[in-house]
Amino acid sequence: MPGGAEWADLAAPHLARYLMAAEFTTGRRVLDAGSGAGYGATILRYGGAAVVLGIDKDAGAVATARDKFTAPNLSFALDDCEKLERVDEGWEVICCFEVIEHLRHPETFLARAGRLLATGGVLLVSTPDRASTPAFVDGRPRNRFHEHEWFTADFVAMLGRHFHEVELRVQVETAALQARTAAVAAVREGLTACNPVAAFAWRKWPFRCKADRGWTRLQGLAAPGLADFPIVPAALATVYGTPRFNVGICRRPVSGDSP
Repeated sequence: MPGGAEWADLAAPHLARYLMAAEFTTGRRVLDAGSGAGYGATILRYGGAAVVLGIDKDAGAVATARDKFTAPNLSFALDDCEKLERVDEGWEVICCFEVIEHLRHPETFLARAGRLLATGGVLLVSTPDRASTPAFVDGRPRNRFHEHEWFTADFVAMLGRHFHEVELRVQVETAALQARTAAVAAVREGLTACNPVAAFAWRKWPFRCKADRGWTRLQGLAAPGLADFPIVPAALATVYGTPRFNVGICRRPVSGDSP
């Protein structure tokens, strides 16, 4: 949720995906599959999309989106991304960012998305790169909300089973962000080494609210911005930083998935 406790730390990569999507959505009918609190669908609408419908299976998220974000030709509805049973066909762009890994049957979504696309339409879908996530535990992702995680080749292969044309882009965490994060850690280590007692007191004061403590606010020096998570061609990913997320740009659904 914009303005929430985790927004400053987590928003940048999410916002960067929607800003990238504007490259494809100007003047088009757009379905945002898994719209959550609705800020992304709103970015697309104000970015020039002709019509935007955000769908989510969480009734609370849909209600929040309807309450906080209003614009002409922007709407939100309750539906399950895996089935998309309440959505009509003919969408020129479908966005699905950081949702597919939460679906028990992701290929059901891909097949349905292919049927919902208009001729010449495009599916934009992103997911974490398994090479950058914690190791699996008992064969499952460490993130308890994830049903799946894919290495790049596996993700592209899955998309290729449903679309004839798949372009891969990569969202990276820049070397600059990693350097700032390391610098903040070094400052903390230095403060502790210089005066352990004072550093301990600073970490705990004020006692009533962790968010207000100077030690916690120091982390803001490494807060990520939009420029810290660029989305680039796969061949250039390591030039910019460390790959974190894969972004598939999918066109031409296979015959078995299309109308």
